[in-house]
Amino acid sequence: MTFWSRSHSLQRKIITAIVLVGLLPLTLLLALTYVEERRALRELTGVNFKEAAVEAARRIEMQVGRGMNEAQQLATTPFLHTAVTESNRTYEGKDARNIQGMIKDWQQRWRQRDKQSEFPLFINRIVTNYLIRWHDIRKSDYVGILVTDQQGALVVSSIPQVEYFYGKTPWWQAVVKGGSLKGYVSEMAFDPAFGTHVLVVAAPILDDTKGTVIGAVTILLRRDTIFHAIGEVTIGKTGHAMLFNSDGGPVICPVLPPEEHTGKPETISTLAGGQAGWTIAVDDSHGSRDALIGFAPVRFGETLAQGSLGGHQWITVVRQDPQETYAPLAELMAKVLLYGLLVLAVLWGTGVIVARRIARPIQLLHDGVREIGSGRLDRRLELKTGDEIQGLADAFNQMAENLQRSFGQIEQRVVDVRHLEEKYRDLIEHSPEMIYQLNRNGRFVHVNKTGLEKLKYTLDEMLAMRLWDIVPRGQEPLVLQYLERLVAQGRSSMETVFLTKGGHPIDVEIHATALIDQERGGLVHSRAFVRDVTDRHRLEQRVQEYTTELEEAVSERTQQLVASQARYKALFDLVADSVFMVDANGIIVAVNKREEQALGYAEAKVVGRSLLDVVLAGYHDALRGWLSDTISGQRKIPTQEIVVLHADGLETPAEMDLIRVGVADQLSVMVQLRDITDRKRLERQLDAYREELEDKVRERTKEIEETKQYLESLLENANDVIYTLDTEQRFTYVNSKIEAWGYRKEDLLGRPYLALLSKRHRGKRLKSTLDIEVKQVYEVEVVTRMGEARAVMVSVSPLHDAEGGFLGLMGIARDMTETKKLEQQIRNSEKLASVGRLAAGVAHEINNPLGGILNCLYNLRKGTLSPTRQEEYRVSMEDGVRRVQKIVRQLLDFSQQHVPEFALTDINHVVDRVLVLTTHLFAPKRIVLETGFGSGLPNIMVDRHMIEQVLMNLVLNAVHAMTEGGTLTIRTSVVEGVCMVEVCDTGSGIPPAVLPRIFDPFFTTNREGEGTGLGLSVSLGIVERHGGKILVDSEVGKGTTFMLCLPVSRERSLVERVS
Repeated sequence: MTFWSRSHSLQRKIITAIVLVGLLPLTLLLALTYVEERRALRELTGVNFKEAAVEAARRIEMQVGRGMNEAQQLATTPFLHTAVTESNRTYEGKDARNIQGMIKDWQQRWRQRDKQSEFPLFINRIVTNYLIRWHDIRKSDYVGILVTDQQGALVVSSIPQVEYFYGKTPWWQAVVKGGSLKGYVSEMAFDPAFGTHVLVVAAPILDDTKGTVIGAVTILLRRDTIFHAIGEVTIGKTGHAMLFNSDGGPVICPVLPPEEHTGKPETISTLAGGQAGWTIAVDDSHGSRDALIGFAPVRFGETLAQGSLGGHQWITVVRQDPQETYAPLAELMAKVLLYGLLVLAVLWGTGVIVARRIARPIQLLHDGVREIGSGRLDRRLELKTGDEIQGLADAFNQMAENLQRSFGQIEQRVVDVRHLEEKYRDLIEHSPEMIYQLNRNGRFVHVNKTGLEKLKYTLDEMLAMRLWDIVPRGQEPLVLQYLERLVAQGRSSMETVFLTKGGHPIDVEIHATALIDQERGGLVHSRAFVRDVTDRHRLEQRVQEYTTELEEAVSERTQQLVASQARYKALFDLVADSVFMVDANGIIVAVNKREEQALGYAEAKVVGRSLLDVVLAGYHDALRGWLSDTISGQRKIPTQEIVVLHADGLETPAEMDLIRVGVADQLSVMVQLRDITDRKRLERQLDAYREELEDKVRERTKEIEETKQYLESLLENANDVIYTLDTEQRFTYVNSKIEAWGYRKEDLLGRPYLALLSKRHRGKRLKSTLDIEVKQVYEVEVVTRMGEARAVMVSVSPLHDAEGGFLGLMGIARDMTETKKLEQQIRNSEKLASVGRLAAGVAHEINNPLGGILNCLYNLRKGTLSPTRQEEYRVSMEDGVRRVQKIVRQLLDFSQQHVPEFALTDINHVVDRVLVLTTHLFAPKRIVLETGFGSGLPNIMVDRHMIEQVLMNLVLNAVHAMTEGGTLTIRTSVVEGVCMVEVCDTGSGIPPAVLPRIFDPFFTTNREGEGTGLGLSVSLGIVERHGGKILVDSEVGKGTTFMLCLPVSRERSLVERVS
């Protein structure tokens, strides 16, 4: 019990024992009073705690709801919506593997930016600034705001200290991947990036047209926001509100951290009941027993996405220290205690006198031992009681002497260790080599004096630097690789360059070892010895340079000697001409190898003979004269053509050059002979080829002229207008067919092409052809010289020169005005045929309400009906008239001719209009109608009347095919940008032999007089004019399905892909 605790003194225990004997009667009275007053106080306080819990829950709902509303408001902001849409477009056309690769690349760039407190350049600054301004307004409540796309990648953020990829977070999985249209609220969790607890509130960003989720806006609410909402609810001094989840886990408490809370299963089951209330908790989570608590569930204004709050529910709990709760009861009890104070004072005084005499020696022993324990080992206890207390005091005195002796020995050991430490420090500091120590970040933690002297830095400057700060620019990667090897292998070496404080380079050799943390892993620090190898490198470089220079000099001299020896021999032997060296008398003294190959004279046989023996006799005199001129002083004789004799006796035409060489004492003549046999033959062949080529050029010129006249005749007599345009869209040619529109050829040359078109057809298609340089076929409206508008089908192709350069366009224009009129007549006739097929049924549909109207008029004319009954008849007559009016109006609208006009149209509405005119055909033929209209379909750009005619024809054909009854199914949908209308019947089907011909004009399987055979042909023409297709799938005996495909975006490629 509290009054007899071990921590109390002996004197207090004695006093307490005496007082307790006298307090027993008084205690019994207080207990009875306490029980009754406690019950009444508990009921009143419990109701107050419940109301406080409800108020705390309302405050939390308001804070979180405001965050959710602002997230939803941001999700509809055009700035953010556009940024998310643009981010999602970067994934179009890519598979999942490429998308993940893109995200990892951008995530790496995000993490490797220079400053983590700044946004990288690839983030949209305009949208980011907008988000930052929004964040600044609620900066006290929000940690940050971020926006992600449909892949979980960050689009923009109001703060840079966030991650880039959120594709695996629970809130992204619930809102974006799960496609939830509801908001999401996470559990309260600690975020190390911000150093605080945050609450994630996320709202989906929806596609404006499809209503699908394309991204998410996430607000990181500060824990303090919810904390303040809870903290403002207080009761008295210790009463406060707390927030728990439904499994009993604490979320927020203004008093205790979550890990110090305790709770019992009985209390948790009571809190999870879903209703506000109060109870007596066995444990109020603060260690108080049987404490009053009030509780209330936190209900948010809208349903949250699945997984919100970790799958739990939040509950506010209000508790108060039971001592404060029952403080009024304590005040009441104090009044009763006043009557017993006198008794208590007497008892207490008696106890004090007795206890002092017993506890005094024990108190002196306690104080002395405390002084010895505080370090006063010379203190001695002097007690003379003659009992166990005196023996205990002597034992403590002996222990103090032993401790004093041990402490003296320890102090001597400490002095010895300090001397040894100073010895080794001096050895390291004055080492001839630099010694340094690095921490795990590569920063210097120590550099010896030798290193400081070499690098000219102070110790403080070095301790502020990293290893790669003192190497030249560009060598930082090598230093980082060296450090990586050091961490991986435990030791490493390298050669590099250190820069002194003045920028002077020092070549160094580093040998380092690392100290690795064996328990947790990672580098603790590294030690390195650095040797200055600058002089050694300089000496090695000098030796290398001297060796290289010596080798180059020897090689160069050797090459000169070899070249000098072979130069003349090579020039003489390898010259392309035959060379004879003759003396002043014309005697041959030497020949080259080429001569033996060309003329066949061996050097041994020709040397010593006269040069005249080699030349044809008719050239001897001329040769003697040329030799005489050369010997007399002429340096060179101009090239001469002569005939020489081959060793075999053949005459060979050649060119001869005579050049004087040598000096007066050793004068000689170099005679060069060049074989020109091939040149002479080529000259003869060239003359023959020239004459033949001139004949062929004259023939080809004649053919080209004839072809030109033929092509001009074809172009001028063509039934279509043929023209060419330059790159400025001006006519460079036009044939005579243009005169059919009232223009002359001469008037159009050089004029703009667009001058012939009506204003609504100018420029769009032609500019596209000029830009993309591909063939295009399209329809335009041409205005004749008389002002008449003509429908023209134009085929335009690019023109290129021989090198592929763009020259302009060539176009062929065909007048389709009369053809279009004929097509319109065919469509009108087919529409009237459909009206004829509907006429009998429509007449029956009109006759039924008219019969009812006549019956009502008959009864009204009798005058025997009550006023109420007369009013019912009038309403029935009005409904019948309106029904007849609706049928007649739609039949007239369907049968009338309309000017083609494309407009945005609801395809479901078009189908409804067709069914109004055809529903009466189903019952007589035992046909059941089933419809499946797609919801939320986009409007398409079509001519409503034309599409009604197509659907009318398909429905009538289906009714005609089901002679024995069946089911008619009509479905609408949009698939990959294509609007599709399916008309399915369970009739006889179309045979495979007939199926390929059903769209041919005038082809029909009906008996004579039952159809024109133009229905499907006209329908196909209408659909193709809209850029669509009609697909058919039929099986004999089971039925036929016609699928009408129309592009939503007016792009034919979409229909091609779906079909």
